[in-house]
Amino acid sequence: MKQQVRTIPGRLVDFDYDRYRLPTFVMQFKPAIYQDGDCYYAVLSFEEEHDISGLGTSPEDALIDWSEKVCNMLSLSATLSNTLRGKKK
Repeated sequence: MKQQVRTIPGRLVDFDYDRYRLPTFVMQFKPAIYQDGDCYYAVLSFEEEHDISGLGTSPEDALIDWSEKVCNMLSLSATLSNTLRGKKK
């Protein structure tokens, strides 16, 4: 099966992560930032078909949205894990 490479709209933005006080996950993983018109995308791809992305009207907004999605994803994973552990009893 041939895998498709995901294309991200817009152009890659050069962003100084150290210039701003950003959430911990942003500073740790430093997702790439793309601009397409008035929209900015923060994207971290960990496999060709999987990524976490945030959207905003500025690079900072996109990074904050990205961080919130990471936190939600981790929270859901913990909730699911705890639920499954509870059912084994």
